[in-house]
Amino acid sequence: MSHRLTPLQEKKAKSLNFLRSKKASKKIPSSYKLSLEKLAKLEEKLHGKVVYPWSKGYNKDRQEFDDLYPTYPKLIVYSLSFTDIRKCLTFAKSENLQVAIRSSGHSLACFSVCDGMVIDLSLMKSIHVDKDQLIADVESGANFGDLYPKIEQYNLHTPTGDCPTVCPSGFMMGGGYSITSRMYGMGCDNVKEVKVMLADGKIVIANEEKNKDLFWAIRGGTGGNFGVLLNTKLKLHPLETIFGVQMRWPIEKDPALAAKVLFTIQESYLKPGKLPQLGIETIISSNDNKEKMVFFCATWIGSEKDFMDALKPLLDISGFSMDSYQGKYSKVNNLVLEGTPDIPEDVMAFSRSTYIDKPLGYNHWYDILKFFYKHAPNQYTMIDMEAYGGNVSLIPEDNCAFIHRNVTMDFFTEAFFNKETHDRGASEKWVNDLFEFMKPLANGRSYQNYPYRGQEDFRTAYWGKYYNQLVQIKKKYDPDNFFWYQQSIGPDLIEDPNQVTLFENCAIEYEAY
Repeated sequence: MSHRLTPLQEKKAKSLNFLRSKKASKKIPSSYKLSLEKLAKLEEKLHGKVVYPWSKGYNKDRQEFDDLYPTYPKLIVYSLSFTDIRKCLTFAKSENLQVAIRSSGHSLACFSVCDGMVIDLSLMKSIHVDKDQLIADVESGANFGDLYPKIEQYNLHTPTGDCPTVCPSGFMMGGGYSITSRMYGMGCDNVKEVKVMLADGKIVIANEEKNKDLFWAIRGGTGGNFGVLLNTKLKLHPLETIFGVQMRWPIEKDPALAAKVLFTIQESYLKPGKLPQLGIETIISSNDNKEKMVFFCATWIGSEKDFMDALKPLLDISGFSMDSYQGKYSKVNNLVLEGTPDIPEDVMAFSRSTYIDKPLGYNHWYDILKFFYKHAPNQYTMIDMEAYGGNVSLIPEDNCAFIHRNVTMDFFTEAFFNKETHDRGASEKWVNDLFEFMKPLANGRSYQNYPYRGQEDFRTAYWGKYYNQLVQIKKKYDPDNFFWYQQSIGPDLIEDPNQVTLFENCAIEYEAY
């Protein structure tokens, strides 16, 4: 019987022929130390494709969404199955290779790539929606753009990020702020269960009943720490049409009025339990004409009349322009954040965050605007204030490893730059100068989904008094510290008498995979 190879199989056959040919040793530089025969044997066993430094497209494949901290992996494996991942882990151990796990490549500090082996999950993207049980079972390579049509056809929702190319897996492992978090909680608060492959290739399921310590840790403990996240079961919520607005006040024309806007947002909305149906991101940046603005970006779950009533404190402040929207969440979420600022495709960015947990005075907000106006290095620099309060602040801080509950907002900056702005150094200086300026106003914590490589003591900034508990869980599920990167958990405890223990050590429950 005649048959044809798939395009992937044809490429694999060519790759294997090359690896075993005489010309391979001539073309591949001597600095590449892995055995070509061992690579060929690995690739033969894999379902997915393998990209090497000499492969077409390698320079693109090796990068995150930007190339802020370039790495040059020895191989990148686009896994298609659990078996692929298991064989990759075995190979990496045998060759003493560092492993990075990548789903969408949105790590702001480029932690999901490395110079060893990158296991890329972006082709593992199946989604199953149980509309009756209100659960979506999502593979780790599926992104929000994949998820929206699957759940919105049933008028369902789960908290998601601003960017549709981000994956729920990595999103929730760092906490997962959404403009609907004030209503439904963080992404990590909407996880029912996870399936994880450990460094030894064994698979575990973690939920409220099984491997409870891992379930606590992986929701906020960040990716690439405990194992390879394979699947996530997400809680879904009925949601049809929502409303949204983008309100804009110019800074230069009346900075006092712009500061009043920021103060009013804080005083009117950012309280635990207050108006959870109102989602808020407040952004200081430039519009398309390079005019510095305050953008109030908001969504509303409820009636349009109630939305306008909720916005009255801001509607009473003159000098704004406004656009209004109505539709599915995925549409409105994009529209309310449009042009805040409008970022070119070729940018890179330094990002950093801190938390504000106390009300700031009007003069503080005026000074923040003044600092931005005077020091922002280019038209693509932004300050984003993600509003907490609402229901997200009613959840106990020890509910999971995302501990930042008793705060009013996550205050972060992204300093974008490219060949046009030609100011990488100035952008990094802006990030550090801004957070030195913010130290008296902030609580010293930082949102682990927005990592910064220069973060002072990331361990307590991200996890506070729960860091040693995370180290203990890490040692249980990854005893050899196989999964590591520049800001990974462990292996050492920190000396701090305030560290707390939530879980007693107990046996791991494995699955029969």
